[in-house]
Amino acid sequence: MRKLIALSLIIISLLTFCACGAVSEIYSSTLTYEGDTSEPAPEYDVYLNDLKREDIDEDAETPVSVQAEENGDSGNEIDAEAAPLTDTEIVNGPKPRKFFTICFDDGITQDMKIIEIFKKYGFNSCTFFINTGLYGANWKQIGKVYNRPDVTHIRFTKKELESGIYNGFDVAVHTLTHKSLKAYDKNPKGIRREVANDAENIFEITGVYPVGMAWPGGENDVTETTKKLVYENTSIRFARGAESTYSFELPTEFLMWQPTCSVRDAEVLTYARRFIESDCTENMLFFVWGHGYELDLDDSYDMLDELIQMMTEADDVECVTSTEFYQLFKDQIPSLK
Repeated sequence: MRKLIALSLIIISLLTFCACGAVSEIYSSTLTYEGDTSEPAPEYDVYLNDLKREDIDEDAETPVSVQAEENGDSGNEIDAEAAPLTDTEIVNGPKPRKFFTICFDDGITQDMKIIEIFKKYGFNSCTFFINTGLYGANWKQIGKVYNRPDVTHIRFTKKELESGIYNGFDVAVHTLTHKSLKAYDKNPKGIRREVANDAENIFEITGVYPVGMAWPGGENDVTETTKKLVYENTSIRFARGAESTYSFELPTEFLMWQPTCSVRDAEVLTYARRFIESDCTENMLFFVWGHGYELDLDDSYDMLDELIQMMTEADDVECVTSTEFYQLFKDQIPSLK
């Protein structure tokens, strides 16, 4: 009888092991890009949480901070208080002014063509928000989503970034791996890993410690808890969303700073003309954001060229980076309400 019982236990164990292995195999074969998938990703960034593993270039570089640190510490943390911060020579005065700024997300190869346009007009008032945990990543899903195989989304490698692609421009945080940060509302270490480590990597590349960020997924992937955790656990003091205000009003809270419109907005040049022609009775801000690949989608590099020409030639428009604007108004506008 004892032998029979022992034999039965062995058979049950073997069956359990095989079943677990089968479940594990099914899970691994359907694994998708990590992130919060509880809600559909917004159209402007549809790839954020639906990016499948086969759509990622496996040859992409992965920084040490992602490879080795899963506890929220990079192992080479930089003292944000001691590190040089982006500052501005522009000073606030009693007279109301018009401010213009533009930014692009993800750190992708189209930024080179964007920078060529900027240099044509001596314009450097752009902030590039990058993900240093996705060096060289090729998100092939972008072309598939829009049925445009000619449109690519390829991030710069670390070596390319270190070559000085963004020299003279503002570079800020977009998190290490573009994950939804509200997934870490109960995990401050996850916030530090995604945000603080990205900031440290940017500091190592640029020599400037960023205090700004663009929320991955925009406001849909942020809660009040998320904002509080970012404020309490990182050096980030402003963060851009993606919901257009269609106004020139200043933000009321820097950690949920919404832009005027995106580069994909068909009326962006109309807003630009309205901004220039408006009487400036109080401080005004025209804030445009986007992704470089969207200019490929819409064949709108000429639009960007015209926009930058308009802003640089306007006598009463002050062009600033996102960080410069924050530095100018940080004593008047709270980071967190």
